[in-house]
Amino acid sequence: MLKARVLTVSLLIMASFFSASAQSSLEDWPYEKSGVKERKVIPHRYTREGNIKYHKRIHRVIDTREKQNLPMHWPKNPFYNIIYEAGIKQPGSEGYVTPYSSDSLIMGGILTPEEVKAKGTTEFITQVPADPNNPDDIYNLVDTTITVQFEPKQIKKYRIMEDWVFDYNYSDFRPIIKAIAPLYPLIVSGVDLGEVPLFWVRMEELRPILVNEEVFNPFNDAARLSFDDWFEMRMFSSYIVKESNVWDADIKELEEFRDDGFAALLKSEEIKNDLFIFEHDVWEY
Repeated sequence: MLKARVLTVSLLIMASFFSASAQSSLEDWPYEKSGVKERKVIPHRYTREGNIKYHKRIHRVIDTREKQNLPMHWPKNPFYNIIYEAGIKQPGSEGYVTPYSSDSLIMGGILTPEEVKAKGTTEFITQVPADPNNPDDIYNLVDTTITVQFEPKQIKKYRIMEDWVFDYNYSDFRPIIKAIAPLYPLIVSGVDLGEVPLFWVRMEELRPILVNEEVFNPFNDAARLSFDDWFEMRMFSSYIVKESNVWDADIKELEEFRDDGFAALLKSEEIKNDLFIFEHDVWEY
């Protein structure tokens, strides 16, 4: 009887060992990493309207090809997969976020998963031989439509909408990211029309997903950060493309910058510097 119990315990130990080994090899770590997976979202503090003495809405673009932003497309957990998968899930399913068609974030502009997938899909017409058995007959061709499915790895940039507020009660000037949109190349009839938002999602809806998704830490593999940390600590590099204005237009769409990209870039830096100066001037030294 004792031998049977010893054998049973030994088998259980071996089974747990092989199970742990399999899990470690699957995740490619020498130990089980559960720190990020068990985290919970820390909500932003309540902001009272009467305490806000200054408010400015800013739009930025994050280019993942910049060195500082490379961790966003870490091959083991790229951000484009996280946000795209969340945007094409069926309403009511786990991990679903509401995809909006514009930065207005209104209920009438909600996209369906099918509409999101269709926005990234491109079609073009080409000619192929009418007779498959005679592919060299260039005088007998027919038009055919070829559909190219959208792949999330085409996403290289993200647009974020944030509010800069000066809270008199706490005496701080802080940014709050309200929404984020992946950008994709819009191609119509073979013509590249530039990068436009695939969809917009509220950051508050996305945070419960990002808080459990790891991002690469170039300084210490044991001290993993979540994508929620990445955005909250503003570890990304970006450039300003819009500030709130009466036309609700990007800098490059304003009349004085429409044909002058360099002037638009200088305006972007001017807005960034104005925010810095405002924050500096609210204090007394």
